[in-house]
Amino acid sequence: MTDVVTPHANQVGSHFLSLDFECDLRESREVSRCVRKFLAAVPLPESDLHAWELMVTEAANNATEYATEAGRQQRNRLEVFCREREIEVRLTDHTAGFDMPAQARLPSIESEKGRGLYLIQSLADEVEYLRGRAENCMVIRKKRSAPAAGVPEGGEAAVDVGCRFLGDEQTLQAMTEELASCYESLSAIFRFSSALNQLQPTEEFTATWMQELLAIVEADWYVLRLVELRLSKTSLSGNLDFALSLSPEASSAGSVELRAARTRQDVWFDASAPLMLVDPLSHLVRHSNGLAHPVFAEGVLIGVLAVGRLSTDAPFKAGQVNVIQTFADFLGLQVSNARFRSEHLQAKLTARELEIASTLQRSLLPERLPQMPGFGVAGYYRSARHVGGDLYDAIAVDGQGVLFAIADVMGKGVPAAMFATIFRSYLHARIDLVKQPGEFLTWLNHSLFSDLDRMEMFITAQLVFVDPAARRVQVAGAGHCPLLMTAPGGSPVEVANTGFPLGIMPDTKYTEEVHDVLRDTRLVLFTDGVTDLENAGNEMLGIEGLKHNLQLIVNRRCNAERTVQEMAAMLQQFQGKKSASDDQAFVVIGCE
Repeated sequence: MTDVVTPHANQVGSHFLSLDFECDLRESREVSRCVRKFLAAVPLPESDLHAWELMVTEAANNATEYATEAGRQQRNRLEVFCREREIEVRLTDHTAGFDMPAQARLPSIESEKGRGLYLIQSLADEVEYLRGRAENCMVIRKKRSAPAAGVPEGGEAAVDVGCRFLGDEQTLQAMTEELASCYESLSAIFRFSSALNQLQPTEEFTATWMQELLAIVEADWYVLRLVELRLSKTSLSGNLDFALSLSPEASSAGSVELRAARTRQDVWFDASAPLMLVDPLSHLVRHSNGLAHPVFAEGVLIGVLAVGRLSTDAPFKAGQVNVIQTFADFLGLQVSNARFRSEHLQAKLTARELEIASTLQRSLLPERLPQMPGFGVAGYYRSARHVGGDLYDAIAVDGQGVLFAIADVMGKGVPAAMFATIFRSYLHARIDLVKQPGEFLTWLNHSLFSDLDRMEMFITAQLVFVDPAARRVQVAGAGHCPLLMTAPGGSPVEVANTGFPLGIMPDTKYTEEVHDVLRDTRLVLFTDGVTDLENAGNEMLGIEGLKHNLQLIVNRRCNAERTVQEMAAMLQQFQGKKSASDDQAFVVIGCE
């Protein structure tokens, strides 16, 4: 590696450094050290030295790693121009080149590439990339502070040995401080990670560690907002607390937090790019510098962490930025895990609730349906994954007949099962009305209306009283599916005497129809879970499909019990492997 220092006497405060180096990562690192040493003698403040060392390291490494086969046989050249107001670095490489994006994006955590260009653009004031056929040139510019006072005229043309020794000592001091800072940061990160494994990320826990983060990176304030969680903590110098929500404030057009979340990149703010007046952060700190870091876990936005300093001319160092990002991402993973555990617990509670509802609902079904002379009766019930409020029941009146009831409570889970229980209790409260299904429904609606209306629920129901001696049925409905009547060689008839569902109108009067029942006639009461059943092709069975298949079964002159078995098999075959979305319940009454 060659080192050429050429003073320019015609430019006050200017120095020039030129370095040729091989395509070797060890030489790339040596180049960055030489540049830092050279700039330390200018002199430059520690923050600028650190930034330039990082930018040169990334640029030189990229020039080495991506050099073409022919380019590896040639030397790269790095030139440093120290001007009065800025430092300019030119790196000539022999790679295939690339198209410089206006703003490089920070790659994912898993990606090992793409970070260099992002860091260079973040730390520099201006970056250009001149692409050529045989070689390319990256130009990096960064403003410098005013030249130090007390430098003798002409001293810029020949840097004395004492300054070089001083620069070496300053460099060594800076490296020592940086190593100590890195150790402290790593130690804090390890302690943070260990604490996260033992505790849930409560607001108190988060506030404690965010205060430690402020101390480590020498920041003055932070704002942490978590999406869809109530945890929102803000602190300024540890003595001001604000309760801020992610919405609607963070939806303001000028919000750096929202921009960070949308672009999935850090958004910086300082004196050259200040916070806008409409930015929620400006209500906390008007003049500040810092960054807003989006926090993601497995590609899902967890929140945004904004950290800053009250001084506009003291930006964070690259190492401090890494600590901020690491803390935020660790916390994001823990919040995501806590959210997963919460959802898992909620799923278990829901499953338990459905189990209770299923047990409750099955307890409402009669163990066996009452039989009548000359008639056969059988019922079927199959619950879906989400328990509903379907039920059927029968009330026998000695020597007079049987009242069959089938109902469907709107909704799922425990509330639906509870109203099904209430409905069944009212049903057994008025034995005197079993032979008058229309009047019975009117009374049920009046009795249940206030409770159903308060809960914004309703019940569809159908009552059928069978008089076996007269071979006659009386049918009344409240918004329920029609009763189907058919016989071998015939066609199903819909008995759809129906009014409003129970709980819709308080003063509804229900009527009833009377039908004679001939020998071999089959009557089917059912809930909409039967006709709404879908197959793998998302085709619904429907009322016509049910009527068609029912007639095929009745034509085989099956008794009531056999009819139920074949209907159940038909439904299972139609459904296939697709899960049912609603309960299935039906009752078959056969005149033998």
